[in-house]
Amino acid sequence: MNIKLPSFWKGRKQKPIKSKPRKKTIPKIDPHHCRCFSIPKTHFRYFEIQMQNYGYSEPFFEDDHKHIIGFTKHISEYYQIHVKLMRTGRIEAEIEPPQDYPIAHLNPTHSFSAHPELNVLLTTIQIPYKCKQKPPDTCIHRQIIPPQNPTHRDAFLVAGGIGVALDLFLNEGKFTGTALNVLSKQVNKTLKRKINRRKYL
Repeated sequence: MNIKLPSFWKGRKQKPIKSKPRKKTIPKIDPHHCRCFSIPKTHFRYFEIQMQNYGYSEPFFEDDHKHIIGFTKHISEYYQIHVKLMRTGRIEAEIEPPQDYPIAHLNPTHSFSAHPELNVLLTTIQIPYKCKQKPPDTCIHRQIIPPQNPTHRDAFLVAGGIGVALDLFLNEGKFTGTALNVLSKQVNKTLKRKINRRKYL
């Protein structure tokens, strides 16, 4: 079949279309978390029960990493281990300052991978698991920067109580009311998220 080209195409050579090479996506390395381990989905419920049996508890407020459930346990005065189970079975774990020290807890500089601790934990609770053959360097040579004289949350509670008293006395509690409304919305949001994700256990 002969196709007649328009006159302006005559005598013109069509340039070959060059395809751009695809850029290789390099996975980002998180220096603060270990993501080397995973467990089968059939053992999610068993994992939850064993974590509770070994003294781990579920924190109410925690960063949303799209995980099903999270557990924490104090390992010293200034550190806790935080373990999160994802829908795929991957486990994310870090060592971080506990919420008893809010400023230090929110500073990622003080958190680091919990690779060896998680390895011991999964072996102890006798659950089948997989581990990356080559863990990242952040899981092998961990950079530990402990917080220096962190402020305990009791100091913030005292300051907050004084602020509430002044707000009630000078401003009829307007700022306190706004803060309580924000807190209430956050609590409801957290409860819904936790309830919805428990269906994966």
